[in-house]
Amino acid sequence: MFVRPAVVASLVLALMAVPAVTVVAQPPPSLVNSPKTIHRNSGGSVRQVVPDAPVPAPGGAADPSRAAVAHAPDVAQVFGSRPAADLAVQRVSRRGTGTTVRLTQSVDAVPVYGGGVAMALKADGALLSVTGALAEQLLGRFPAEAPAPTAAARSAALDRTAELARAEAAAVRVRSESSVWYDPGLSGSGRSEHVARPAYRFDLAVGDRGWRVFVDATDSRTVLDAWQTAEDLIRVICDADSGGDELRLDIPCGGPGSYPVVRTEGGPPVTDEDDANEVYDWIGDTDVFYHRYTGLDSLTDLIGIDAHDRNGPALRSVVRVCVVACPYRNAYWAEGVGFVIGAPVVAIDVVAHELTHGVTEKTSGLDYLNESGAINESMSDVFGEFTELTTERIPHAPEDRWKVGNGTEVGVIRDMRSPRSGPGHQPEVYRGPGWQPAVYSDRNRVPDRGGVHTNSGVGNKLAYLITDGDTFNGRTVRGLGLVKAAALYWTVQTQLYPSADYPALAATLLTACRDAVADALAGLTTADCAQVHEAVDAVQIPVVAEKA
Repeated sequence: MFVRPAVVASLVLALMAVPAVTVVAQPPPSLVNSPKTIHRNSGGSVRQVVPDAPVPAPGGAADPSRAAVAHAPDVAQVFGSRPAADLAVQRVSRRGTGTTVRLTQSVDAVPVYGGGVAMALKADGALLSVTGALAEQLLGRFPAEAPAPTAAARSAALDRTAELARAEAAAVRVRSESSVWYDPGLSGSGRSEHVARPAYRFDLAVGDRGWRVFVDATDSRTVLDAWQTAEDLIRVICDADSGGDELRLDIPCGGPGSYPVVRTEGGPPVTDEDDANEVYDWIGDTDVFYHRYTGLDSLTDLIGIDAHDRNGPALRSVVRVCVVACPYRNAYWAEGVGFVIGAPVVAIDVVAHELTHGVTEKTSGLDYLNESGAINESMSDVFGEFTELTTERIPHAPEDRWKVGNGTEVGVIRDMRSPRSGPGHQPEVYRGPGWQPAVYSDRNRVPDRGGVHTNSGVGNKLAYLITDGDTFNGRTVRGLGLVKAAALYWTVQTQLYPSADYPALAATLLTACRDAVADALAGLTTADCAQVHEAVDAVQIPVVAEKA
């Protein structure tokens, strides 16, 4: 059989008509080239990135730390961070079947104050979301002859603290000092300069008050920023005896020169001293709550303080103190010292509140001024109330639910269910009635560090709505219940950053809920996340995002 020439010709022509096809290899998916939603702060800086679909870890890394490091270059690029900055893993937290990995930013091994991100990863290392703040530009360098804090800088910090505290310079003590890169936009100061400068950080104390001061490393006469910090399971309890000799409260319980230790872990109750025994028990209840409802392995490991007294790191407290006034109607957490409380405010939610300040210090690091400070206070109220509601040690009267300090000598301190009608008449909606509009800074010294104890009412109302549900401001919210709410708020605590404001809190709640559904955390569902959105809308916190 043969083929006729005409047929052959037509076949050749047909073959010649087929164009050449060039196959171009597609780049692997990354955060940079993936469709995503970006949340920015009011200054235009990126604060959260949520890809439309999980982004696989470069190189296929599944180990959380390795996956986070693999994602880090793309994260830094999307956040606009300078290439020379490094991101290093600080902590890995479990989250259902996934993890939250927190990374901190540094430049030439010097930390960037407030610089860092938290990545929500699936079990296979894929990136669900990333939240945080990174330095975008640097200005200057540390003097070669003074890479560490200088005597001149220390003197400037002492003088500024004495001025702000209206105290004698001799009454100011330096608790700690270090070198950092400082950008006000990465702190809670409310300023967005987008530039980090070499600085010396000083944490100081005047009586029961803590202060944080940043001094320019290139000019030790210049104070860059200053503000008052928070008033401020192995247990060690000291008793100040409310009227005995006043010793230094900047020494941790059990350390040389501290008040007498009256009870240690596993020891018998103190005779005729209820405060020490109650605080001991309630520290234990707080540890149980965190372990059972957040998955935290050990509260002691996270915030324990070593006083070099053979007890090792421990949750340390001084009870029945008299500072400023006696009896002392307050309580505070001090970094490196622990928890200090006066007799009139001894209550389980107050104890858990102050311990949570220590937790915040080690997780989100929320600065204690302006909106970040209000969220810091609210987080302590929220976890303090969660602890009280889950303990079996005390009765739970319905009328006391969500009331901070109920049962103490001073009475209810805050009403989280109804902040506007409670003590202090706090706001219930973002920038609504009762809002403290002033911004605290070294240059504008408004009371309460920009409303940290006032504007926390918005966060408290939001937590109440998410947990119990209610009809408020034209919105009806179905509560998630305490188990789901606690898991969600713990995830948010591990993902927020020092300069976070209320829009950042709202965005993180919504994203964390979405990620929790993907990771089967605490049984959270898409319907639950819709209720979280309703609660956010009810308190009128704006959530602004852009597609990229």
